[in-house]
Amino acid sequence: MTPEGPDPGDERPVDRPPDMPAESEAESAADRTRRDQNSAWDAFSLIAAGVAFWGGVGWLLSEWLDNRLFLMLGILLGAFGALYLVWVRYGKP
Repeated sequence: MTPEGPDPGDERPVDRPPDMPAESEAESAADRTRRDQNSAWDAFSLIAAGVAFWGGVGWLLSEWLDNRLFLMLGILLGAFGALYLVWVRYGKP
């Protein structure tokens, strides 16, 4: 061992029980879990933003034209459009 750290050629095996996963395997499982959670929050945010934006456009049209049909159409358009985008983005493995 040098003062700067371990020697590059000094690769001793790490003592661990045989049923315990290696650190890289544990990190990859944690990374996969984090990535799945991020994807779920991204999908939820996409749907919420679609409904909020197109619902807002529908509400503005409804107020302007004095007809509540546009509010319902805006919310439905936002929901179905966002679900389609979620399917395109995350539906394929």
